[in-house]
Amino acid sequence: MRTPLGPSVGACLLSVALLAGATGCGVAGADGDPAAATGGVLHLQPVAAQGPDPFTDSTAVSTATPPPAARTPRPVPAGATSVALDGLRPLSGGTPGLYGGIQHVGSCDVTRQIGHLAAHPARTRAFAGVAGVSAAALPGYLRGLTPVVLRSDTRVTNHGYRDGRAAGYQAVLQAGTAVLVDDRGVPRVRCACGNPLKAPVAAGDEPANRGRPWPGYQPSEVVVVTPAPRAITDLTLVSTVDDTWIGRRLGHDTRHDRSVPTPAWVAGAPTPAPSSPPTTPPADTLSAPPSQGEVSEEASQEANEEVFEEPYEVPYGSPYADPYADPYGDLYEEPYEDVPDGGASADVV
Repeated sequence: MRTPLGPSVGACLLSVALLAGATGCGVAGADGDPAAATGGVLHLQPVAAQGPDPFTDSTAVSTATPPPAARTPRPVPAGATSVALDGLRPLSGGTPGLYGGIQHVGSCDVTRQIGHLAAHPARTRAFAGVAGVSAAALPGYLRGLTPVVLRSDTRVTNHGYRDGRAAGYQAVLQAGTAVLVDDRGVPRVRCACGNPLKAPVAAGDEPANRGRPWPGYQPSEVVVVTPAPRAITDLTLVSTVDDTWIGRRLGHDTRHDRSVPTPAWVAGAPTPAPSSPPTTPPADTLSAPPSQGEVSEEASQEANEEVFEEPYEVPYGSPYADPYADPYGDLYEEPYEDVPDGGASADVV
């Protein structure tokens, strides 16, 4: 007796046949997505390439490809040895410099993305299913994401739209790709194709590459973005125009972008000069003479002692001592001594 295949098994076999080994079914990804299957294939996706079965037209503002040497500056904690899937080192989504952008310019047109999906209710439902929100809540969800540009080749689970559903596949997105990230700094939408993104899953020991590698592509340099430990409110980006640093609030509105200082740990960052020279010179160096009004209290006290000590000793010690002694001692003592005994006192009238 033949056992009938259930709907999920039939759908899996149909997907395998249609995608010709590009994806699989029934393998859950890091986000619990059953469509995040590997099939042993890794899609290499350049900046502007839409890839298989895009959800929407491109909403990327620019498709310019960055120089292949661009790398993400990042601090490496002492003793950090953790690795992500397939031996790739993870980076937290809140790492300063992980993403780039242009100040006050979003890399993705979120309003157009919402409009493209709204015109196709079936795609909206499939997209919302991957995002983990209801179809009605999808516009608000997209507006809460932040447009940025990848600064490293990045591994993700991408999703094409086929036969009314989202079909997941493993992909590497080239540095320079416009994406939308969530409040943990994790990529959630690829703007060149409107596809929802999720965390990657293992692609096997030696996955077959689908697509041509771009100049500068090195599998060992691919990064995996992990959620920041806690929700973030700002991202610190590197300007793709002049390598300055930008602070960007979370959300699609880039009007509040601001310039921020270069992080101290960035290799090659100049050490800022002191704003003023030290007030106390080293003991073995000669200090410049103080300017008027800057004489120290100790110096003032010494000056007062030198100026006033001897003058007061001389006038009151020598010149004024004898005059007071002679008039009152010699002149007024003898008349009283010469008054004869029994005579009238000088006080008697």
